[in-house]
Amino acid sequence: MSLAPHDLRRRLVAWAVETEGSTRSVALIRIGLAALLWARWASDLQLFRDLTPAGVGLALVFFPATTLMLLGVWSQWTTAIAATTALTFVYAGDALSNVYWGHHNTFLLAYATFLCALTPCGRSYSFDRWWAVRRARREHRPPPAERGNLWGLRLLACQLSAIYFWSAYDKTSIAFLTGERLELIFRWLYVGSSPPAFPGFAAAMPLLAVTTVALEYALAGGMLFAATRRWLAVPGLMLHGLFYVLLPMGTFSTTMWCLYLAYFDADTVHERLDELHGVVDA
Repeated sequence: MSLAPHDLRRRLVAWAVETEGSTRSVALIRIGLAALLWARWASDLQLFRDLTPAGVGLALVFFPATTLMLLGVWSQWTTAIAATTALTFVYAGDALSNVYWGHHNTFLLAYATFLCALTPCGRSYSFDRWWAVRRARREHRPPPAERGNLWGLRLLACQLSAIYFWSAYDKTSIAFLTGERLELIFRWLYVGSSPPAFPGFAAAMPLLAVTTVALEYALAGGMLFAATRRWLAVPGLMLHGLFYVLLPMGTFSTTMWCLYLAYFDADTVHERLDELHGVVDA
């Protein structure tokens, strides 16, 4: 039986902005993004690399903010400061004489950090959590629940699906689907201007191109639903693994891996982590 339009809207609103769940997923994303921010920008911000006021100022904000973000100290605030710094890199890279900071692959990392700041990312796996538990013990209260509104997690999931959709849409062209663009990329990275000599190369390029586009379209919608997610998650993770091994992707693939947590039910993630920790329900 189909849902009436107002019922569909109600369910969509409930999913998007009214759902509460475990905060362990967003805490793990916070930790992963902090590490990825260092992987992408930390070496460029070492103090000896840029002694201008702008360079020193960015370093003095970036390193404390990302460190506190990683540890979960004033988590949402420090994540927001880290995100602001990352967005400054993205939008002011040219002015700061580093054109690579504005690469489209870094946009995801910067915006994901911003969206993470909209989540209760400090209620699990953080010093914020540790202090809250100790305070509750002193006051003879139960420890605070690791729960919060998941609307920021929903935005992260929608961001991933948008990336998949528009990436596939950009590739939906004769030049890509016939394998021409892939062949040019392969020659540029591996063999130069001469055609590859190994057999089957010409047939493999269009097959690989069509498979990639079909998978990205499937991931764009299918990862949002549990029934299809179970079949798509592993191929999606493998796709990004291949991208990382074969192409100069920087932190893009590892950022996507980290953000895959946004697709999965937060309470289910919590339960699986309890199993990993050996927690047994009474």
